Amino acid sequence: MSFDQFLNLSCTINRPTAEVTKDRYNQNVYSNVTVGAEVRGRLVEKTVKLMDSKTSEYTWVKATVLLLPAGTDIQPKDEVLIGTTTWRVMEPLHRSRGNVEHHVSVVVEALNV
Repeated sequence: MSFDQFLNLSCTINRPTAEVTKDRYNQNVYSNVTVGAEVRGRLVEKTVKLMDSKTSEYTWVKATVLLLPAGTDIQPKDEVLIGTTTWRVMEPLHRSRGNVEHHVSVVVEALNV
C-alpha cells in the first residue's frame, strides 16, 4: 500500500494573518488565508515526545497527530478543517533521522468538538 492511499482525509489549511486595519480597541484584525485546499491527510493517535515549557524537559504524551504529504506548508497556529471539525496545529514533529522527508507530522488539537 502506498503512502498516498494511506491518507484518507481531505483537509483545508487556513493561516490566520493580521491585516493592516485595527478594530475599535486598536487591536490587529485577523483573517484566515487558505494555504492549502484539498490536501490529503490522516489523523492518528500516538505517543510523542514534546518539550514542556514549564519544566524545560521532554515528556511523553498521547496526542492526536495529523500526517500530511511531504512538502506541505504548515506552521504552528494554523487551522485545519477536516469535515466539520476544526483542528489547531500545536507543534510540528521533526524527524530525527533520515535525509529525505517522507511526510509531515504535526500535533493538532480539536477546537469545536
